[in-house]
Amino acid sequence: MKPIEHYIPHQPPMRLVEQVVMVSAEQAITESTVADDNIFYDADLKGLPAWVGLEYLAQTAAVWLGAECERRGNPIKPAFLLSTREYTAEQPVWPSGERLRVQVRPEWFDLPLVSFVGEVLNYQGEPLVKAVFSAYQPEDFEQYLSASEPDRATYNKQE
Repeated sequence: MKPIEHYIPHQPPMRLVEQVVMVSAEQAITESTVADDNIFYDADLKGLPAWVGLEYLAQTAAVWLGAECERRGNPIKPAFLLSTREYTAEQPVWPSGERLRVQVRPEWFDLPLVSFVGEVLNYQGEPLVKAVFSAYQPEDFEQYLSASEPDRATYNKQE
C-alpha cells in the first residue's frame, strides 16, 4: 500500500489521516488515532469535536480521487471539498487515543465532480459520523486557483 503522502498534499499539522488501509475503484479506507497534539484537539472537551470528521472524510476522499487519477493513467491532481448534503454525528467528541477508521465510497461521479458517502468509525466499528459530500477536481488546478484570485490592481484601489 502506498503511503498517505503519495495521495494528498497536506502536511502536518493539517494532515489528519495517518495510514491508507485500502483503496480500490469502490472505496478508500484510512486510519488515524486522535492525539492531544492534533491541531483541532480541544483541551476543554478532552478530545476532537465531531465537526472535524468532515476533514477526515475529505482527506480520505482525496486518497480515492488520487487512486482514480492513477487508474486512468493520469497524475494525481488536488481537489476541493464542494458541499456537504448530510452530516450526522453520533458522538460529539472523540477522546484522545481513539482509533478512527474512515471509509468513503463514490456514490456518483462524472469528473470533475464526485459525490461521496462516508463514515468515521471507532475501532469497535461503531459509527461516529456519517456524511454525504461532494468534491470538485479541476482539470487545471493552477489555472483554477489563479482565476479565483482577485485582481490585485482593483483590490488595492478599494483600500
